Amino acid sequence: MSHANAALTPRARLRLARLVVESNWTYAAAAKMFMVA
Repeated sequence: MSHANAALTPRARLRLARLVVESNWTYAAAAKMFMVA
């Protein structure tokens, strides 16, 4: 189980993936928004 404030919970991973796939964000821009590398 993930920590409640973890950067990449399953829900956050889905949001990040949608930004890249559906909104055509770059991987770098999406990672920066989620403060991950």
